[in-house]
Amino acid sequence: MQFVGNPYVYGGSSLTNGTDCSGFTSGVYRNFGVSLPHSSGAQRSMGYSVGGLANAQAGDIVCYSGHVGIYIGGGQIVHASTAKTGIKVSNAAYRNVLDVRRIF
Repeated sequence: MQFVGNPYVYGGSSLTNGTDCSGFTSGVYRNFGVSLPHSSGAQRSMGYSVGGLANAQAGDIVCYSGHVGIYIGGGQIVHASTAKTGIKVSNAAYRNVLDVRRIF
């Protein structure tokens, strides 16, 4: 949550100076010693599936078509959204969820 309000930059990986969605999730996980690929599609194969939002726990990766975010509980995600909005909190079901992955 400390990165909310920071900029979105396509292809970026800096949590403070600008990152895209998969750069954001991989950057946050890197702070916990976990290496994730800088690709939303590749992150969709990491860890294991928990079977959807109904089973999501804080820290799970929520996967969409071409996008990822981190579940924070209460039906919400934190994610690097767009160049206009940057890193922000959104309803996890704001678009069609393809999978929810638990890394730990």
